Amino acid sequence: MIKADPSPGALRRRGLTVFRTAWLGWLLFGATGLALALDPTKAPTQFIHNVWQIEDGLPQNSVRAITQTRDGYLWIGTEEGLVRFDGMAFTVFDEENTAAMTSSSILALCEDQAGSLWIGTHKGGLIRYAQGSFTAVSLDEGFSESIIWSIYEDDSGHLWIGTDEDGLNRLDQGRVAAAYREKDGLPSDKITAICKDREGSLWIGTIRGLGRMKDGKFRTYSTADGLGSNMVMALHCDRAGILWVGTRGGGLHRFQNGVFTDYQAKGALAGDIIRCIYEDRTGSLWIGTTGGGLKRITGARLDVYSTGEGLSHENVVSIFEDREQNLWVGTDGGGLNRLKEGKVTPYGTQEGLANDMIWAIEEDREGALWVGTWGGGLNQLRGGAVRTYTQKDGLASDRIWAVLADREGRLWIGTHGGGLSCLQNGRFRTLTKKDGLSSDNVMSLCQDRSGALWVGTFGGGLNRLQDGKVTVLGKDQGLSNADVIFVHEDRQGRLWVGTFGGGLNLLQDGRFIVYRTKDGLASDTLTSIHEDAEGTLWIGTFGGGLMRLKDGRFTAYRKKNGLFDDVVFAILGDASGNLWMSCNKGLYRVSKKQLDLFAAGKMTSIICTSFGKADGMRSAECNSGAACKTRDGRLWFPTIRGAVVVDPAHMKTNQSAPPVYITGFAIDGVRPGAGVREFSPGSERFEIEYTAVNLGAAERVNFKYLMEGFDKDWVAAGTRRVAYYTRIPPGHYRFRVIASNEDGVWNETGDSLEFDLYPHFYRTVWFYAICIGAAFMLALGIHGLRVRRLLERERKLTRRVDDALAKIRMLRGLLPICASCKNIRDDKGYWKEIEMYIKDHSEAEFSHGICPACIKKLYPKISETVD
Repeated sequence: MIKADPSPGALRRRGLTVFRTAWLGWLLFGATGLALALDPTKAPTQFIHNVWQIEDGLPQNSVRAITQTRDGYLWIGTEEGLVRFDGMAFTVFDEENTAAMTSSSILALCEDQAGSLWIGTHKGGLIRYAQGSFTAVSLDEGFSESIIWSIYEDDSGHLWIGTDEDGLNRLDQGRVAAAYREKDGLPSDKITAICKDREGSLWIGTIRGLGRMKDGKFRTYSTADGLGSNMVMALHCDRAGILWVGTRGGGLHRFQNGVFTDYQAKGALAGDIIRCIYEDRTGSLWIGTTGGGLKRITGARLDVYSTGEGLSHENVVSIFEDREQNLWVGTDGGGLNRLKEGKVTPYGTQEGLANDMIWAIEEDREGALWVGTWGGGLNQLRGGAVRTYTQKDGLASDRIWAVLADREGRLWIGTHGGGLSCLQNGRFRTLTKKDGLSSDNVMSLCQDRSGALWVGTFGGGLNRLQDGKVTVLGKDQGLSNADVIFVHEDRQGRLWVGTFGGGLNLLQDGRFIVYRTKDGLASDTLTSIHEDAEGTLWIGTFGGGLMRLKDGRFTAYRKKNGLFDDVVFAILGDASGNLWMSCNKGLYRVSKKQLDLFAAGKMTSIICTSFGKADGMRSAECNSGAACKTRDGRLWFPTIRGAVVVDPAHMKTNQSAPPVYITGFAIDGVRPGAGVREFSPGSERFEIEYTAVNLGAAERVNFKYLMEGFDKDWVAAGTRRVAYYTRIPPGHYRFRVIASNEDGVWNETGDSLEFDLYPHFYRTVWFYAICIGAAFMLALGIHGLRVRRLLERERKLTRRVDDALAKIRMLRGLLPICASCKNIRDDKGYWKEIEMYIKDHSEAEFSHGICPACIKKLYPKISETVD
């Protein structure tokens, strides 16, 4: 159970989503017609039945009202809240979470032509749900504390409100336009039911009789006019114009041509308390009673479906058929029931068979169906009636393994431990070991083209019965195993014998040729054989999958190749080129074209379609006995809980694409407020919840989703109803989700959600701009500082050069020099040798030598020598 989001904004938001996608999902409905409608020729026990109660999410087990809104949701009124159902989960609206819900006890529901849902409550008045918001009708409109028993909208769009004490009220455009009370001619101010007939008369059920308003005038009908009781509880005007009236304690009545007919005069519904009346799309009338369960009237036929047949409670107070033709039944204490048409129809003890354990099914030349049971004898189905034959009638045993209708009109029955029985002209005769049979355990039967009957036994090999003579073929003739599971004569007249553990045997010239795993079989334990129109043999194995024998070559199809299961019990072909097989997990179908392509190496795998309990089987576990294709093309298979039949040519499929809605959104475990679609930095975990409204097979809805701007392709989510994302980069995103129904019909539009994820400030454009600007300014500052340093250095160097040049310029000026010793006086007044002075005031260095004049003066002798 899911408590509703109490936020009006959230409801409005979801309401807008509804109008955006709902109609597309249901446009295809018109094409389905009555394809999924409940078949009136079937017993109610043959429909798929499901129950929801408190343990499954209902807030309370009394379901007083049911309807469906145009968005596809089913709405359920209980004593502890209004419930919205998508087929998978319940969402509850009550006084605790919805301010406008002035009462949690819901008595009546009605959607008007504008799409508003009107809700009648117990002492909470009238409530309107539109565009995702609940609104209580205000005090001045007179319904603030009323008990609303019934709500009805006529063809003119007038909304009629039946109350407990305030009579009948008419609403136009959401406001009370007229009010009618006892003083105006109503039988009573307590209104229990309302409907309008094709002549324009408004019929009003009250606790004191039936009222009729026509042209503004009232007339009252009571027991004096033929009603069984003055307490009228339910009304319905059917498609033929007949008014049906349900009373408390007076049963069901019809009003036609001004006369009431007591339906109980036919011995049906006598004295019942009728709580509700509903007509389905096939014209069947469903009656909800107190104490008598659910009843269906189809023409002159009356069916009862109560607790003994599986209904959750004997008190039925509401009935509704949705757009997928599922029938919803609300009970007073037993919760919510659903009846739906299945692709597979069961036949078992509930339909009259003597036993649910079925081993063999055969159709005779007159079209009667014979069903062999394990412990219940032989059952004949003809014209909707079941007749049972047992040992008391002369049958050899009530445990039957095989049934065969021969060309002469005789019925042969192979039994467990009783030998072989033959039913002819209403009498049984039996052959046993005393009469020459090799075993009294007869598992398989086959009549060849010569008229001989071949009898396969468990433990005794093969027997041939012809002209009253029994011939045994076994080990001496080369039979590989004494446990014979099937016998088949092909179109070439060859006899094939399948054994339990001994492989496949071919009888040729009185001897058996044996094929085992070493010869290409996938398993030596065989279960069944089927020959198609082309003469190809298809062989079922226990654990080895399906085998094809064509042109002397075996091909194996296993689970690893796409086969639904490696167990193949029975094999039948349909008119569309498919093979149907049974196993311990149900039935499955595969195209022969695929099988041929696989055998030719043009396909690497095959695709199977499976059928199980969700499709109508009472148990998915089948038996390995003989299946049967009847002359009308239907396929019958034995199971541990009755026989099941499929009609491949009229397989009912759901062509309605399911409406898709995004229902929740959470970031890091927190749900944002209504309308919030912009999210701050640091969001890492995203959860997006979604649903698809499918009221018949919600568990088989498949989803795909795509986050535009993040995902490169659609994500196949299977049946999961939530998408997870982590560490999505900042940006603008659009999340899309689509869904398909149980038959693969996709709603390609789906629903979508857009949002923005903001980056951290240090990942924004403006931050990048600031950083670039700061870097530019920093670079500019560093450049300026470098320039200033270079200029300063230039100035220092200039000063040094200037100083040096200044010093050099002093040497070019007037120097005080001694005329005698040639010393020079510096700036401080000291006399220095000229050599020292020049060295201190310049970068000049001295190298010492002697000039020729000084040599002559100082060293005359050397001078002469040099000369």
